[in-house]
This record gives sequence, structure tokens and C-alpha cells, in this order.
Amino acid sequence: MANTKEGKHTDTIIGKETVISGSIKAKGGLRIDGHIGGNITVSDTFSAGSSAQVKGDVRCRDAFIAGRIEGNVYAQGKVEMNSGAYLTGDITCKGLVIQDNVFFEGRCSMKEKEQSPKK
Repeated sequence: MANTKEGKHTDTIIGKETVISGSIKAKGGLRIDGHIGGNITVSDTFSAGSSAQVKGDVRCRDAFIAGRIEGNVYAQGKVEMNSGAYLTGDITCKGLVIQDNVFFEGRCSMKEKEQSPKK
């Protein structure tokens, strides 16, 4: 298990020269540096490095994107798009950070944090 710069644990790393066609389901954190053609479901943090190319939807707790994603991103928490990121698709999350030099074409739906019922 490796630590990422985001301070989260990464249980699985898909390298730069790796190409996968098909869906991925991962427990824990996942970092992609290669090419994925399929949907990705991660129970924890999803990270797409600057060389990552994903064609498919991503479901995760938090997402840190520096590469290219063509698909929707559904995060239970926050999505952070770092400089050089490219995303065409919709984002559903509770928090969104977009740095300079990011391309984003799509819609963003912000979910409110769950509130305790009023008495």
C-alpha cells in the first residue's frame, strides 16, 4: 500500500504502459497512470495521473484528476482537478476544486452534506 501526495492510501496502481479494456472494481484506493476503456468503481480514493486516459464512468469516494477522462465522475466527497486535467462528462460530488489550466466540459451537480433532522 502506497501513500499518495493527496495523503490517502493507494492499494492498487495501474502503470503508465498498461492498457485495460473492461470495467474495474477496486477495494481501497486506486491510481491510474495507464489507459482504461471501461467503468471504474473504487471504494476509496481514485487518482488519475497526468498520463492517465479513461473512457468510462468513475464512481469513488474522492477523486484527484490530472489526466484525461471521457465519462461521468460520481464522488461521495470531493473532486479535485489538477493543472493539465481534461474531463468531458458530468460531475456529481459534494465539493469541487478546479485549478488553472484544466479543461472541463459538462455539468456539475453538488450534493449537500446530509443534515440531521430538525426537532
